[in-house]
Amino acid sequence: MRRGATTGLHALGLLVAVGVVFQVFFAGLGIFGAESFELHEGFGWMLHTVSIVMVVLAIAGPRTGRAIGVAVGLLVIITVMAMLPGARDNAPYLAALHPVLALFVLGLAAHIGMPMWARSRRSAV
Repeated sequence: MRRGATTGLHALGLLVAVGVVFQVFFAGLGIFGAESFELHEGFGWMLHTVSIVMVVLAIAGPRTGRAIGVAVGLLVIITVMAMLPGARDNAPYLAALHPVLALFVLGLAAHIGMPMWARSRRSAV
C-alpha cells in the first residue's frame, strides 16, 4: 500500500503540472473571449481537489517531512490562488499574483512528479 501511495503521489504531481499548462490555455480562452472563465475556474477547483488527495498520499506513502511539506505547500498555494481573483476589485495588485503563483504550482508539482519521470526514463533505456 505504501508503494502504491507513493506512486500515486508522483503520478498526481505530474498530472497537476500538465494541468497547469492546460489552465494557462483555459485562461487564454477566457481572456480572448473564446470561452468564459468557467472552464478555467472549474478545472482549477479540480486541481485543488487533486492537491488534497496528494497530501493524503504523501502522509500514507513516503511519510517524510519533506514529501508531506511539499504536498501541503502545493495545497496552500493552490488554495491562496483560488482566493486571489476575488480581490481584483479591492486589491488588483494582490489579485495579479494569481498567475505568478501558477508558476510555483507548476514547479512544485513537477518536483513531486520527478521520481516517476526518472523511473520511466530509466526503464526505457
